[in-house]
Amino acid sequence: MAAVVGVSELWDPAVRHDPHGFYDRVRDSGGPVLQIDPAGNRFWVIAGHADVLAGLHHPAIGHEVHRHRPGHPAPEHRDLPEAARIEARQLITLDPPEHTRLRGLVSGDFTARATARLERWIGDLADRLVARARRQGRVDAVTDLADPVPVNVIAELVGIPEPDRPQFRAWSAAIVSASADGPAATVAFAAYLDDLVARRRVDPADDLVSRLAADRDGADRLDRDDLVALVQLLLIAGQETTVDLIVNGIRLLLTHPEQWRALRDRPALAAAVVEETLRFRGPVEIVPPRHAFQDVELAGGRIPAFDRVGLSLWGANRDPAVFDRPHVYDIHRTDVRRHLAFGYGIHFCLGAHLARLESRIMFERIADQLPDLRLAVDPATLDGFRLHRDGLPLDV
Repeated sequence: MAAVVGVSELWDPAVRHDPHGFYDRVRDSGGPVLQIDPAGNRFWVIAGHADVLAGLHHPAIGHEVHRHRPGHPAPEHRDLPEAARIEARQLITLDPPEHTRLRGLVSGDFTARATARLERWIGDLADRLVARARRQGRVDAVTDLADPVPVNVIAELVGIPEPDRPQFRAWSAAIVSASADGPAATVAFAAYLDDLVARRRVDPADDLVSRLAADRDGADRLDRDDLVALVQLLLIAGQETTVDLIVNGIRLLLTHPEQWRALRDRPALAAAVVEETLRFRGPVEIVPPRHAFQDVELAGGRIPAFDRVGLSLWGANRDPAVFDRPHVYDIHRTDVRRHLAFGYGIHFCLGAHLARLESRIMFERIADQLPDLRLAVDPATLDGFRLHRDGLPLDV
C-alpha cells in the first residue's frame, strides 16, 4: 500500500524538526508527492536516489520556465528593482546558455588543483582558531570554529579586504535569512562591490574580482548585475553551506561517541567524516526549486507542465536502495561516495572542492588538538536542523 502524505506536510513543525520520516514516506508513495507551500504553490516532492538523479539532469526540468511557457514572458530586466535584478541573474536560477557562459567565467578558480593551493593557508587559520578555543575553554561551534573558516577563505579568493569582512558577513546573513532586510543588504553589497571593482580596474590584484572586473568583449562580456550576482552567490554559498557542514559534523561526532573516538585515534579519517556528514545531513535539503517545462514522467508518476519540482537531496541520501543502514551515521561506510549532497550535472556545486578541503582540515585539527571536546548542552534540547542559526555550545 502506498504511503499517505498530507498535502502540506512538509511545512508541519514536527516534520521540520526531523524531515527524514517524511522523505521515507515520499519514497514509499509510488510517485511524486504533491505539496502545497505556504504561498499556495504546487510543489512535487521526489525523494528516491535514482529519481532525484534523473531529475537533476532531466532536459525538461529547469529554472527559466518563462522561456517555455507561451504568453508568460519574463519581465523586462531593467524594470525590476535592483535586488530583484541581481537575484534573477544568480547561477542557481539560470539555464544554458547563460548559465554555461557565466559559470565558465569562474569555474577555473574552484577546481581541485586551484583550491589545493589554499591548504596551508586554511591550515594556519584552523590552527589559530583551535588554539584560541583551547584558551577560552567554552566556545560556540558556529562563531568560534566553523564560521571564520569559509568567511575568510572565500573572501580571500574573491578579494574582499580583511577589514571589510565583518560587514560582508552581516550582509550575507541578512540575504540568506530571506528576511525583509535581504533586499537592502543586496543593494548595499552591490554598491560596495561597484567601488571595489572600480579600484581593481585601476590597481588589479591576484583575486577573482580583479579577473571579473577586466574588460571583456563579445560573448564573454560581463555586465554589472551579472558581476554582482556572481560574486554574491560565491560569497554567500561559499560561507553558509560550509558553516552548516562543519557545525553538523561536530554535532554528529559528539553525539556518536564511537565515531568521535575513531576520528581522535585516526585524524586521517577526517575526509570520511566530511563525506558521511554530507550524506547524513548535508547543507541543502531540496535543490532550488525547478519547473517542469512540459508534462514529465518521473518517479513513477507524471508532473504537470509548469509545476514546480522539489528534488530532495536529503531524501536521496537516505535511500535504503543505495545506502546500507541509511539512518545510521557511520564514518566507516563504503557506499558514501554515492551521495548527492552537492547536486549533479550542470548545477553541481561550484565550491565542492573548497568545501571539502575546509571541512577536512577543520575536523583534522579539532580531533588532533581538542581531544576532550564535548557538548555543553543536553543533546536532547537541540533542534538538529537549525544549528547554523542557533549555535552549538561546546566545552573544550
